[in-house]
Amino acid sequence: MNLPELLQPYKWRIIGVIVGLVIAVLFMTIGFGYTLLLLLIAGIGFLIGKWKDGQLDINDWLKFLTK
Repeated sequence: MNLPELLQPYKWRIIGVIVGLVIAVLFMTIGFGYTLLLLLIAGIGFLIGKWKDGQLDINDWLKFLTK
């Protein structure tokens, strides 16, 4: 099994984290937010990627938050 085959199940999570990191770097270069922003956007990117992979059920989160 080669590396692309191993990473296929995590494709959207990887893309989400990369996009989040790029946006965070752009914000940091213009002076906004530093490390906290970097972690926040990378985390959001990871969650969006996980949702696109079908591994995150938003309905379960909403049920948990409304209890």
